[in-house]
Amino acid sequence: MLTLKNTIMKKLPILFFMIIALLSCSTNQPEKAVASIDTTNTVATADTASINKDSHYFWSSDAESPKGLVMIKSRPLPTDSLTQTNIIELLNEAYPEIPLSFVKVSNDSIFLKINKSNYLTEQLGSSGADAYIAEVTYNLTELKGINFVDIRFKEGDHASPGTYSRTDFVQPGN
Repeated sequence: MLTLKNTIMKKLPILFFMIIALLSCSTNQPEKAVASIDTTNTVATADTASINKDSHYFWSSDAESPKGLVMIKSRPLPTDSLTQTNIIELLNEAYPEIPLSFVKVSNDSIFLKINKSNYLTEQLGSSGADAYIAEVTYNLTELKGINFVDIRFKEGDHASPGTYSRTDFVQPGN
């Protein structure tokens, strides 16, 4: 009898923890809003010090800069061209080896996939892959309400799938 009581007492904390964990996993709660980070005025480098919220740009990268990866406003985008379809088409024209596909928009995130990612993950090198992901992120966060870009693809030596924001590419000290 004493042994049975000792066994129950030893397992009681585990049982208590499992009940708490199970109760906290309730899916009946409404979806919570994702925290939003306003990165439209983030200073990525000296070249992007003043971003006008009313003006939209197509961004390109300079991975050869002595400062590291530098994002450059390469050309203005007319407001009527500022759609996810147009931006993805522009990116696919610039990088035909990395076909980017739209999946969905949820809250302040856009979800994308790359079915053929070998060029990105194995042939561009680490700097090239970082520059590509930065360009995708900067260009798609030009869209109203989009702060995060989730890109899914087969991981390789030089790039990993994930969720990115402009702050992921801000150089320290800038």
